[in-house]
Amino acid sequence: MGLSGSDFATRAFNESNISYDMTEGIIGEWQSDGEWSWVLHIWDVENESWAMTQESISSITLGAGTHLAWAASNADLDNLPPGVDCDGRGWVMGSEGGAHCMCDDGYERPGGDWLSCIAKGTGSSDGGDGADPHEESLGQYEVGHSTVTFILDKQLRKRVAYSGIYWEADEFLHDLKALADE
Repeated sequence: MGLSGSDFATRAFNESNISYDMTEGIIGEWQSDGEWSWVLHIWDVENESWAMTQESISSITLGAGTHLAWAASNADLDNLPPGVDCDGRGWVMGSEGGAHCMCDDGYERPGGDWLSCIAKGTGSSDGGDGADPHEESLGQYEVGHSTVTFILDKQLRKRVAYSGIYWEADEFLHDLKALADE
């Protein structure tokens, strides 16, 4: 990409019509105060977790695998979505030893790597060594594969739910704007 982190953040916030002024501690309608401040985090690929960075956002050069997040200093980082799941081509089902990717259409798990998704036909998908965490996790709970997208209000309460993956983007944006204006 080659963009600096500050150029990227400015562009992303501007394109989303979100006010952004870190010198004043402002992102959107939230301004830091004496009780909390905005803290920059970067996705740590090796540990698969968000890590606070001491670098200024302007000194970070974005690459293909760079993921940044501003979070309140008093936030529970476990509530942040992961920087990347399944190479950005699927979603994680299960947890701990039973965690595995459910790959998007046209992608599959490469042999032995249950937390990745690659284009079908580009690598080995023979299952590799070890047990299949998908098969093992099925006995841990009864679940169907379904998707629910929630729109949260400013108090982080679930206010609108869209079931499945086939919903109208215009309706979603309408509901999102209505909640933002409350």
